[in-house]
Amino acid sequence: MKTVLITGANRGIGLATSKLLRQKKYNIIGVARSKVKNFPGKFFECDLSNSNEIELLIKKLKKLDVTCIVNNAGASFGQSIENLDLKTFDKSIKLNLRPAIQLSLGLVNNMKKRKFGRIVNVASRAALGRELRTSYSSAKAGLYGFARTWALELAKYNITINTVSPGPILTELQIKNNSQNKTYQKKYMAQNPMRRFGKPEEVASAISFFVSDEASFITGQTLYVCGGMSVGHAPI
Repeated sequence: MKTVLITGANRGIGLATSKLLRQKKYNIIGVARSKVKNFPGKFFECDLSNSNEIELLIKKLKKLDVTCIVNNAGASFGQSIENLDLKTFDKSIKLNLRPAIQLSLGLVNNMKKRKFGRIVNVASRAALGRELRTSYSSAKAGLYGFARTWALELAKYNITINTVSPGPILTELQIKNNSQNKTYQKKYMAQNPMRRFGKPEEVASAISFFVSDEASFITGQTLYVCGGMSVGHAPI
């Protein structure tokens, strides 16, 4: 039975992925700042913006034969160019990009030894560009380069690394970072070809595919789960 590490596992896409993969008989290890009740697996509390805490976590995880990683943890920071500050930029990199690389680096040797591994990065459609999201878009775009580079280096070990990029998914983070009044909802949905928000479970299904044996000949790729927004806005 494969063991999957999922970061940001206590809510939204991370929790939905944890539940789905558990149904598919994977061993689940969740990581987040705080634990959720009835989590479907083992859970470690960790502040993933703190590199020292990550190193301590890696020492524990090395004993658990992790061969699949879902780098899902992240947060969005909205600022216009006029208000952009490098402190916020660094904060975004430390949460949205660095933990994915640090955790993967700490656990990849076990995958090499086993001649098997799956790494799935959860980025964002915003990596293609979005107003007021310089820090977030830059950090999430970094996951693309990370995945494509590692895909080339790790293919010979039967280790794949791919990216899932969600669009507007109705999670706690989406609600927190965006106004939920009817005017905003109407305007926002008018930009989406499918005219609706996605569900965390729909993103979880894409992640599940990349973890599965069915995706064993796919690496370095990005799958957008965005209702078509990566192609363009809805026609007027």
